[in-house]
Amino acid sequence: MLPGDQFPEKDDAIFGLCTATQLSRAGLSVYRNYLELEIPELKVKGNTECIMRNVMALEQFVYRDEPFICNYVFLLEQLTSTAEDVEFMIDKKIVHKWLGSNEEVVRMVNKLCGQIVVSRYFYAGLCQRLNQYYDNPWNFFKATLMRVYFKDLFTICSTIIGIVFLVFSFFSTYSTIKSLFF
Repeated sequence: MLPGDQFPEKDDAIFGLCTATQLSRAGLSVYRNYLELEIPELKVKGNTECIMRNVMALEQFVYRDEPFICNYVFLLEQLTSTAEDVEFMIDKKIVHKWLGSNEEVVRMVNKLCGQIVVSRYFYAGLCQRLNQYYDNPWNFFKATLMRVYFKDLFTICSTIIGIVFLVFSFFSTYSTIKSLFF
């Protein structure tokens, strides 16, 4: 999910981003594809924090104009704030953890961003679009409808049959009232 040739200006603000589970509840598919959001996978092992810190330090001092790893870790930090977010990302095969618990992964990602200064945030536009998507109530309505009433074949059939019975009962009530008064 590297931004390619579209580098932002140096003054681009860093946008706060909703977590992965919040975006999922709003109907956004989070995968390893954008609006479906494509995120490169991360394998979390015992030495991951040490390796990431070293690579991030290298970027901070040598590759200041292209801090791809720092931006990636900062994006992950915004997406994962709870163990539930980590569990969601594990289910989507974005994070592969070989560490103890999901809370440890959250702590590790949060600690990685603690001392890092991100001068150019490549994902500022993406964060802004994702927040706009999250703030749209219509997206929540569609996502809830799909999650509750159309999640599998049985619930789809039940919903359609319920709607058909509702239409027939309205039609029956209308025709009964019409025959009584007209």
